[in-house]
Amino acid sequence: MADASAPMEPVFAVMHEDPPVKPAPKPAQVQGGGWRVVARRVLGLVFFLATTAAFVASAYRSRHSTRDLTLVIVTQYLGTVLWLCLLKLKQLRGDHTRDAAVVAVELRRGKIAVLVLSAALACTIAAQLILVVRGLALKLVMWGINVLVLGLEFHFVVFHKDAERVDPWPYLQELSPEEKV
Repeated sequence: MADASAPMEPVFAVMHEDPPVKPAPKPAQVQGGGWRVVARRVLGLVFFLATTAAFVASAYRSRHSTRDLTLVIVTQYLGTVLWLCLLKLKQLRGDHTRDAAVVAVELRRGKIAVLVLSAALACTIAAQLILVVRGLALKLVMWGINVLVLGLEFHFVVFHKDAERVDPWPYLQELSPEEKV
C-alpha cells in the first residue's frame, strides 16, 4: 500500500502529460529497401557492364592507332572518375551526421572536381571530333557549342543560388510518409 503521508498526484496531471516525442527519421530510414533501390543497383550494374564492354571493344578496334587508343583510355578514365565524383556528391548531400561546415567544404571541392572533370571530358571529345569534321566554319561552331555548354555548366555548378538544393533526379527518390498522404 502507498504511504498515506506522501502527497498524491492528481489524475489529470498524468493524463495531460505530453507523449514522448520520437525523433524524425533520417532520409535513409524513410527510404528503406524496396524495388526502387534494387532497380537502381541493377541499372548501375548494367550501365557498368555496358560501358566496360564498349571500352574493351573500342580498345580492341583502335589497337593499331596510338591516338585512337589514347582517346579511348582517357575518355574511359575521365568518365569513370566523373561518375565516382558524382556518387560522392550525392553521398555528401545526404550526409546529415557530420558537421555542416565540413560537409559544405567537401561539397564545394566535389563540385569543382566535377566541373574540371566534365570540362576535360568535353574538350577531349570535342578535340577528337574536330579532327574528323571538315570545314573551318563547322569546327568553329562545334567549339562554340562546347564553350557554351561548359559556360552553362560553370554557371549552374558554381554561381546558381539553388545549386545545393537542386536534386537532378527527384523521381528516383522514395516518397516520405508525409508526401504519400
